[in-house]
Amino acid sequence: EDIRMPLPVVKKLKALVKSGAVVIGPMPQKDSGLNNYPECDKDIKKIASELWGGINGKETKVNHFGKGRVFTGVSIRNVLLKEGIQPDFEHSGKGVWIDFIHRTTKDEEIYFLTNRYPKPAHTECIFRVKGRTPEIWDAVTGSIVKPVFKVVDGRISIPLEFGSFQSMFIVFPKSETRPVQNNKGWLYQDTSVLKPLQELTGSWQVKFDPLWGGPESVEFNSLLDWSTHRDERIKYYSGKAVYTKRFDLDQEKDKALFLDLGVVKNIAEVILNGKSLGVVWTSPWRIDISGFVKQKDNLLEIEVINLWPNRLIGDAGLPKEKKLTNTNIQFKKTDALLPSGLLGPVIIKSA
Repeated sequence: EDIRMPLPVVKKLKALVKSGAVVIGPMPQKDSGLNNYPECDKDIKKIASELWGGINGKETKVNHFGKGRVFTGVSIRNVLLKEGIQPDFEHSGKGVWIDFIHRTTKDEEIYFLTNRYPKPAHTECIFRVKGRTPEIWDAVTGSIVKPVFKVVDGRISIPLEFGSFQSMFIVFPKSETRPVQNNKGWLYQDTSVLKPLQELTGSWQVKFDPLWGGPESVEFNSLLDWSTHRDERIKYYSGKAVYTKRFDLDQEKDKALFLDLGVVKNIAEVILNGKSLGVVWTSPWRIDISGFVKQKDNLLEIEVINLWPNRLIGDAGLPKEKKLTNTNIQFKKTDALLPSGLLGPVIIKSA
């Protein structure tokens, strides 16, 4: 193979390897340019022969030069393992795919983890971090908890439960001066360990914004996708709608209780008995209602906001003077509408 590399790069490699760098790759034979041709190719071969020596990638795969080494025919992973450098992140479990991003700051090692599959995952996650205590940061609830962990071969191992497509941050701070919450809420993030107690069925009162073409108030006999509604004021609606329902709690309230919204398109704020319990914007669509739910006469309000395309698609079929939006984004009245609203089912669950 005719491997080409700029002469300044080859000279820099020589200096780096001489100082102790490790280089992995095939030996270059020619310059990638024509500056000072053909002398440049001769210089490439001279320097490369010093760095790569007698490597052929088969019987001989490493050459020592100065304080460093050059490898050919060896994978990066094998070289790192031979040097005693373990993977930055690993996880266990058959049929489990936990993806990650690692960022280092002056105060923390920060890992973003995400479950890439639409099903719960139980896995052991291993981080190449030493001498620090991990924290789990939940971007949905804003909670920070300290998980159970152990040190294995100089790395930190944490057993973690992921819900469908769930993500989280694992943060390793330099100091432990930050106050953290207990881990009661975190233990129950996996849908499979929650028990359904009571589904909120029946009708919902729903208020739309008339300024954006919606009806001021309607009753839904059951939860449905706005884009399938026969009323075009709802079918093409984009914006905020408020779902209201009163309910009694069938079960004891002195336990960890969660309100699972099922599926929301696309973001929702949950207000229970006048108290805002937070915003959910991704799976799992769940809010901790422990300590806020009553045995009788609970007032539940769920503010849901969808995306803009449905209103833009609706406007595409209207004359200019009746359009509610003005944008350079092009939609046709025949374009597919996006699912919208509180799709449910809405279920109270217990740990």
